[in-house]
Amino acid sequence: MVIRKHKNCPGRYSLFRAVFFIILIFVASCASIQENSSGHPDFSFFQDKPFTEETASWLNEGTQSRITPAIAQEASQINGSNRRERLYKAVDYVWKNFNFNNWYSDKAFALTADELFRTRNLGGCSDFALVSVVLFRSAGIPSRLVITANVDWMQAFQKNDLLITTGHTFVEAYLEEKWHLIDPTNRLLFEGYDETQRSYPNMEYLCLRGTDYWDMGVTGISDLNSVLRKEAGSFKTEKYKRPEYKQISLKNIK
Repeated sequence: MVIRKHKNCPGRYSLFRAVFFIILIFVASCASIQENSSGHPDFSFFQDKPFTEETASWLNEGTQSRITPAIAQEASQINGSNRRERLYKAVDYVWKNFNFNNWYSDKAFALTADELFRTRNLGGCSDFALVSVVLFRSAGIPSRLVITANVDWMQAFQKNDLLITTGHTFVEAYLEEKWHLIDPTNRLLFEGYDETQRSYPNMEYLCLRGTDYWDMGVTGISDLNSVLRKEAGSFKTEKYKRPEYKQISLKNIK
């Protein structure tokens, strides 16, 4: 199946279907990736290092992110000489084999990975991240989901609590010898990532991290609404420190 062009694909989730998603436009920087003569990344420059038992625990599935035999069969198509190459190919696989469908946005956080793989419809960044994290783990890449709240929204919410909650979902993936930040929706990898910091690119602020959304106690939009509103209520602007990560496109693969 060829994926439809994601001209309207959201970089952020919205709590009501009536609100249109806004595409986040990023300028990709590939300075830290070596390329061969064909313009593709040369993955031979990257060497996987063994990971600890704690890191290996992020290969484990959750109730929502269970790796079914059907998903495992699909993941077997994703190969590569190291974790980074497999991650690139997994992101590419999602974009080629799934469709963005805004009509599914009201089901955000409520569907299992298995249901998303069977329908092939992704309603927003939360769905993109969930199917991606399952493929990453299937490909031997320790991975975890991250939910953020948008700083601009939190500041505005403190003045008007009727505003619709907005944020984003990222994936943390263990490549080479450390964690990297991945934005599957926009096909981006951020080098220099510091997982101990709560400030994320594009004015996003860490709220939750876990195996899957259900593991974090988020089973639907109403749960997310409660979590992000609580975070916004105590948020102080000085908490956010804009990170300076190198932004790398995950689009340029063979």
